[in-house]
Amino acid sequence: MVTKIRPALAIDARALWLLADKLMPREARTSDRIRILKQSLRKPNYHLYVAEIGGRLVGFVDLWFFSDFAHGGRMGIIQNLFVDRDVRGQGVGDLLLKHVVRKATQLNLKELHVWTSFENRAAISLYRKHHLTKRSLLLEREFE
Repeated sequence: MVTKIRPALAIDARALWLLADKLMPREARTSDRIRILKQSLRKPNYHLYVAEIGGRLVGFVDLWFFSDFAHGGRMGIIQNLFVDRDVRGQGVGDLLLKHVVRKATQLNLKELHVWTSFENRAAISLYRKHHLTKRSLLLEREFE
């Protein structure tokens, strides 16, 4: 089957919610995820791409970018990259990451950041393959 990478549309909201729930189960209410997704899609500094196989969404990657005065240019963050378990190992993540790196290049970003857990060896390998190699520590605080 051919994997198609394309920009996400508002009509993809339900399928994206289902994928997001697989990525982070019960992290957020469906209505909140869909509302935020639709708001984000209207923002000029947000790009969300989906992977589609046979008309079914099987993955997504999103890119936020912003200007950073200290770096004197725009920076990018890959906030999420997810591939449905049943199609992992078929190059879907690679295609999504190629697409977002191409977009970061077109946007003339100075840096592109991504984070994952230290245990997520498959993701780390994929990111390194695409030259995301400089390691840093990201600290996180959750608010209820």
